[in-house]
Amino acid sequence: MGVSIKVTGADTVGRYVGSIPGTIQKRFLEAMRISLRDIQEQARAKHRFTTRTGDAERSIEASEVHSNNHTVRGEVGTTRLITIYLHQGTKPHNIMPRNKRVLRWADGGGFVFARRVKHPGTKKDPFIFDAADAQEAAIVSRFDKIIASL
Repeated sequence: MGVSIKVTGADTVGRYVGSIPGTIQKRFLEAMRISLRDIQEQARAKHRFTTRTGDAERSIEASEVHSNNHTVRGEVGTTRLITIYLHQGTKPHNIMPRNKRVLRWADGGGFVFARRVKHPGTKKDPFIFDAADAQEAAIVSRFDKIIASL
């Protein structure tokens, strides 16, 4: 799961990324790295789920930035299932033990046992999409400045 960013209006410039001076190419790549970092940091910091260990936040990664003649590309996402479930939500479902006869969990200083549990589902929290939306103006502005300097 990941988020892709496309800066519209840069299509014409994008066709010539391979032929423009190296300093401009470096500026495009750096702008994408900064944009991905900003989305990653916001997604890690601004979510609605209750964090317990911080593993979900740490699993939100920004990929390496790649470029070719027409595209500067990078992604922010996660491959960790629990983080995907938090982001996309889950439907109500039953939880049953895999290797034992009953489930056990701590509650109020003691243990609770059950053969199955009806999980109510998880409300989706699209924190990566929300972070990308929140950063959109800054990202467009960053690329507009580079394009205007050409």
